[in-house]
Amino acid sequence: MNTAGTFSESWLARREQADHDARAMAPLQATVDWLATRERHAPWQLLDLGSGSGANVRYLAPRLPGPQHWHLIDHDDSLLGHAVGRCQPLRDNAGTSIHVTTHQRDLHALDTSWFAGIDLVTASALCDLVSATWVEALADACAAHHAATLITLSVDGNIRFQADDVMVNDDEDAWLFEILAAHQRRDKGLGPALGTTAPQALIAAFTARDFHIVDAESPWRLTPAQRPLALSLIDGWAAAAREQAPHDRQRIERWWQHRREALDRGHLDLLVGHRDVFAAPEPPHASR
Repeated sequence: MNTAGTFSESWLARREQADHDARAMAPLQATVDWLATRERHAPWQLLDLGSGSGANVRYLAPRLPGPQHWHLIDHDDSLLGHAVGRCQPLRDNAGTSIHVTTHQRDLHALDTSWFAGIDLVTASALCDLVSATWVEALADACAAHHAATLITLSVDGNIRFQADDVMVNDDEDAWLFEILAAHQRRDKGLGPALGTTAPQALIAAFTARDFHIVDAESPWRLTPAQRPLALSLIDGWAAAAREQAPHDRQRIERWWQHRREALDRGHLDLLVGHRDVFAAPEPPHASR
C-alpha cells in the first residue's frame, strides 16, 4: 500500500516469495496460540491493512485457525480485485474455506469503526511507510477493541552484501545506506515515515498499552536465485538516493554500477533486514 503511488502488481508478485520465506516463526506461533486461547462463537474476524493484492492473507490464512473472515483494506481498488480472485480459494489450517470482504479506503486516517469486532489486525511491509502518529492510532484502536496485531516485514535498516556468508559492506555502502534511510523517512502519503525505526515504534506503542510482545528478525536472504528481485532493489535504492542527494549523483552512479555488476554476476548475496512484531492485549485469553 502506498497512498503517494501505487505499488505495481508485478513488484508485489516479484517480492511475494521472498516475503514468505523471510517470515519469523515466533510471532506467527504466538498469533496461533493467542487465537487458540480465545472463546469463539463465530468466524475469526481478521483485518488486513494495506492489503494490496492479498499476499499477506495468502501466507497467513493456511497457517491460522478458522473459520476465518478476512476484511481487506487498501486504497487501490484494482489490487483489491486481484486479492479477491487469489484469496477466495484459500482454506484455513483445518481445511475450511475462508471468507473475504474488501474495502477501498484511504489509510491516511485510521477509522476506529474498522476495528469493531475484529480479533486480529495484520499488515505486511506497511509500517515503515507510516508515521509515528499513525502507529499510535493503530495501537489505540487495537487497545479499544481488544484486538491483537501481527505486523510483519517492517524494514530495520540492516542491509548486508555477503560473499560465502561473510559481510563485504564497505564505506560506500554505509554512505549510500545512510542516504537511503533518510529517504525512507520522507512522507510517503501517511505523514513523515518511520522507515527503519518502525519496529521500535510498534513495540513501544503497544508496550505502553500493556500488550504482550513477541518480535523477531525476518530478513530477506537473496541468493543468486533471487537475482531479479535483488537487482530491482539496487535500482530502487539508487533512484531514491538520487532524489535524496542529487548533488552526489556521480558517486551514487558509481556505487550503483559496482554493486549491480557484482549481483548480476552472482558474486554476492543480499540480506535485507526486517522485523515481525506480534502484540496481544492482556490478558491474552480474554473472551469477546
